[in-house]
Amino acid sequence: MTLFTRNSSSLLKWVLLIFEVFASTGFSSVYILNQSGNKEITDRVNGWDNEFLPSLEKMWGIYPQKPIYMIITNENLGLEMGNATDYPTFFQVTVTMRYPLSEIKGTVAHELMHVFQFSWMERYGKQMPLWVMEGLATWYGGEMGFYPASLNYNPFLFQSVNPLDYENYPSDTIDLQEYYAEVYALFLEMNKKINFESALPQILESVRLNSNWKTAFSESLGENFDLFYSNWRNSTFHYLVFDFIVFWGIWIFVPIFLIYIFLKNFFHTNREENDDEIKRLEDIYGKAYWSNEEKGETDEKSDGDSRTK
Repeated sequence: MTLFTRNSSSLLKWVLLIFEVFASTGFSSVYILNQSGNKEITDRVNGWDNEFLPSLEKMWGIYPQKPIYMIITNENLGLEMGNATDYPTFFQVTVTMRYPLSEIKGTVAHELMHVFQFSWMERYGKQMPLWVMEGLATWYGGEMGFYPASLNYNPFLFQSVNPLDYENYPSDTIDLQEYYAEVYALFLEMNKKINFESALPQILESVRLNSNWKTAFSESLGENFDLFYSNWRNSTFHYLVFDFIVFWGIWIFVPIFLIYIFLKNFFHTNREENDDEIKRLEDIYGKAYWSNEEKGETDEKSDGDSRTK
């Protein structure tokens, strides 16, 4: 995401001023301001940066020419795990510590992908649709760390958002969750066919030479992107509905099956007890006992007869 929460502290102002000086000299690097109180996270993030930056540079064919100012915070950013902002003289990345470490790593990768996207667009004067920006960033975040998505959250809500229709982020919270879920799943599926890590340079070159993004994706996919997207969307919906039915079917079927087993055993036990009682009576009175019952003779008389024998 490209949202930014401003911090008015004097320390932050001084750091921003220093970054502007670095930017004026063309110096480019990542600087970490750890506000989380976790001393070990700085080394972690440094290690991740050293892992992600060469990978991103290889994919994009460029390196950011402005400093990257990364804030590690404990602040609650709402639904966001992090955000990236492109300023005239520097990039700012904010990452919250309010998630498991694997998700924080995925968030750092996600936001650095945005930094390279901003750099590429500035260098070549090209625009990038929101679904491409977030699709690539969520894919990379999931590739390098763990990126949670709300797939299987509700298969019927999954069809309520068409990410290709959005120029800006959905304002509704549920729609925003589903938006991220869809673009993440879409780019995971595309990656199976084209492998973004190796194919992205060719896609970017095609866009740079005046192709639009759908055309560039079509060339890499080997089929029309709109057709691919439509088929993927339909198949995903059917899979999610099936998964939804199976999940709830198990919860419904298991109790019914257990009730059936209980009733079956209950009636079977009662029947065995009745059979045992019948055999006991026949042993005492003989099989004629039943014919006497049919004639209306009382148990009292039968008992009297039995006592005289």
